[in-house]
Amino acid sequence: MGSGRPTAVFVAALRGTESPFITWDGASQHPVSALDALLCEGADLSRSMWDTESLLIHLDIDYQNIDFPGEAYHHPADVFAKLEPVYRAVRHVLRRFDLPLLPVMTGQGYHFTGRVPLESDVIDRVAGLAPAVPSWFATVEDRHPPAAQDDTPAMTARQARAYVGAGLLLEFLAHGVLRRARRRSPIPVVLNGTIVGGGLTGRECASIDLSCFGDPMDARHIRVAFGAYQKHRFRPDIVGSRIANEVPPFIAVPRTGTPLASLLDAGRDPRHAARAARSTPAALPVVADGVRRLMDAYAPSSLGRFHRAFYATPARSAVECDELFSAQRVSSLPNCVARPLLAPNDLLLQPACIQHVTRWFMAGGMAPRDIAALVRSRYHADFGWGVRWTRGDADTRAEFDVRVFAGLIATGLDRAVDFNCRSAQEKGMCPQASCDHDLRVEQRRLLEVVGT
Repeated sequence: MGSGRPTAVFVAALRGTESPFITWDGASQHPVSALDALLCEGADLSRSMWDTESLLIHLDIDYQNIDFPGEAYHHPADVFAKLEPVYRAVRHVLRRFDLPLLPVMTGQGYHFTGRVPLESDVIDRVAGLAPAVPSWFATVEDRHPPAAQDDTPAMTARQARAYVGAGLLLEFLAHGVLRRARRRSPIPVVLNGTIVGGGLTGRECASIDLSCFGDPMDARHIRVAFGAYQKHRFRPDIVGSRIANEVPPFIAVPRTGTPLASLLDAGRDPRHAARAARSTPAALPVVADGVRRLMDAYAPSSLGRFHRAFYATPARSAVECDELFSAQRVSSLPNCVARPLLAPNDLLLQPACIQHVTRWFMAGGMAPRDIAALVRSRYHADFGWGVRWTRGDADTRAEFDVRVFAGLIATGLDRAVDFNCRSAQEKGMCPQASCDHDLRVEQRRLLEVVGT
């Protein structure tokens, strides 16, 4: 809400009847005027990242466990206790910049969201961080949400560039959270859902997720405060039928002054949440001043310098991307690197595989933006992508993912401690066939190349 009227371009809903798989990608879209009816219907709801009056600033924290995907619903107290150091790290970093993002507790973590009015002068500063208008902006009309009102203002190039710039700033914010949280967290802390090696309770981690900025702004949406959360009930194929049938729906509630134990005990129950909704503010706060301070800190930072160097490498044309791939001796690469390049759907969509490929080629001295061009060549090749690249944008996704992982290496936050054969096996990336490569050699080369 900005001017007192709804400003989301659309709302998306999940009812549990979608097929073949119930995911937000398949959610139905509705005009904002349908919000009350959808709430009464008990649907899971999200609102568009595209806003008619503001640029949204958004960050997620999620618990992830590849081996026990129902852990957050089966043992919520244990899971949220493990997430607490990361939650506190986010709050600490936000206070540093006086950036009061609204924290909303979900079934597996937290969403932090605020807004910058488009009329604010800070929008021009944020847009100026982007090297150019993003490639996805040219196809906005092709993806125009059918639920958008006829009088919805057209997205501007300024707004699209500001969204890209916000992604750069959120990446910087995530670095600050990661740097603080990893010293205090009992489980690994990663960016964008990267798979980790095994631990005491499977391959579990806390994921700081800013992946929405790797897609077109008009294609992404985020959960609403006091909306239903039924992910576990919709996907018994993932979490198991017992959890799906026995664990009731949650409500995504703002975490204000209520103690964590009370929220977990009853705060997310529909009846308690309905009472809390009468007195708990849920409007997205204006954070323009905090974004100014964030920009001032970002500009001279090591990540800011890396981003400028990243975009100083000229972007390659589609033909040049293909030529770059053709020049690689793929047959000489280890299987853990060659397989994602030869079978990119869906290996090269998995964060751990993108990270692995990025590390390998950076160790060989390839510029990170050229690594992104290599990935782009695979996304543009015919590997049965279906409608993926009509809903998303291949060029943006490749550059965003490679940039994020390369930035961790360049700033010294990623020391590549898991860039070895044993870790590759634990992550399921190595077929464990006969291989003459020892990734520890590449690990040393990588650290030498980036000078960390």
